[in-house]
Amino acid sequence: MNLTRITYNGRKPYKDKLSRNTWEPGSTKLVAAEHAIKLLRFAEFSAADGEATESETEAAAIAATTQAVEKETDRTQLEHMLLTVESMDKSALEAYAAKYEVQLDKRLAVGKLRAEVANLVEQFGVR
Repeated sequence: MNLTRITYNGRKPYKDKLSRNTWEPGSTKLVAAEHAIKLLRFAEFSAADGEATESETEAAAIAATTQAVEKETDRTQLEHMLLTVESMDKSALEAYAAKYEVQLDKRLAVGKLRAEVANLVEQFGVR
């Protein structure tokens, strides 16, 4: 979890609903990056010395969001491929296993071959 140190420069105490902090004038606290982005929009809040500026904090939040989207895309591709494997016949399973440089024994039942290929997909990813 990315944390950003923020200073409150207001005149009276402030109760923050996002991070559930109570801010006293001049207090400095660590806040989650997504909350820091929203708080730094107000004039009463500023990044503490040596801390990231608003644009740097936004860039970090964008990078985290991009990484989460990529992870979700990979998971979706994996699920899609596993569903596709469940509908393949023996010859298609053998051809797909060749991408992993694995020779399947076509004498086995289709269910066992599908399980082997599904294990390859889960272990090494979609190819």
